[in-house]
Amino acid sequence: MTRLALVPLIATLALPGLARADTFVLVHGAFQTAAAWDDTVAALAAAGHTAVTVDLPGRPGDGFVPGEVTMQDHVDAVLAALDAVGPDPVVLVGHSFGGMTISAVAEAAPDRIASLIYVAAYLPAVDAVPGESMQDLALSDHHGGWQADSFVVAADYTTASVNPRDRAALFANDAPAELAEAIAAAMVDEPLAPVATPVALTSERFGRVRAAYVVTLRDRAVSTDLQLTMLGRGSVAEAVPLDTGHTPHLVAPEALAAALIRAATPEVE
Repeated sequence: MTRLALVPLIATLALPGLARADTFVLVHGAFQTAAAWDDTVAALAAAGHTAVTVDLPGRPGDGFVPGEVTMQDHVDAVLAALDAVGPDPVVLVGHSFGGMTISAVAEAAPDRIASLIYVAAYLPAVDAVPGESMQDLALSDHHGGWQADSFVVAADYTTASVNPRDRAALFANDAPAELAEAIAAAMVDEPLAPVATPVALTSERFGRVRAAYVVTLRDRAVSTDLQLTMLGRGSVAEAVPLDTGHTPHLVAPEALAAALIRAATPEVE
């Protein structure tokens, strides 16, 4: 049985006994872009690590037609980033909807990944047929802050957005007012098809990769209850709690960097 260790967050980036420098590949969630990771990249670099980010297809101005973007496009974008980094396995991090993408990448290329880290992220069940989508998991969340009209689907069903009224409350409930406004203003429309696409994971492939989870304790977008349910299904080796809302990479990037480093470091038996 997979051992789940809920460990306290280490508040410093200089972790005792961390002898290696990891390469972190950071995948953003829905309604955001790779720029959301900028402060976390800087914090990881200050701790001696390399961090690169991925812009998933369908961001404004990237040349993709939003209505034609698929989950496979997202997977291909991350695989291309792994190829650019080099042959060594990386720590692959996914925030929110990015958890679906990194899961699919791990199923496709498990040997490219040293550890998966989910940050307030959707995590499909292993060996579920035909798999789970973000839509499936989000609809099962009865403890978050989403209202009936918070998730807005475009008239042509190609994209979705978050009601401007609810953006700060869902994504930045723990941020100072000015930062919360900036986080809300930076949100973008999301291609709809990948959100509804099931991701099928197998014990034979995905199950070979060590996974850890950063649990956000004040989250209103992906409730802490749902996070604990997903990580409690047996595929997560270690969980690190973080006392933030849904976007620690924007609100508390140094604390998140510390959590990522801790989560990437397997416990010595």
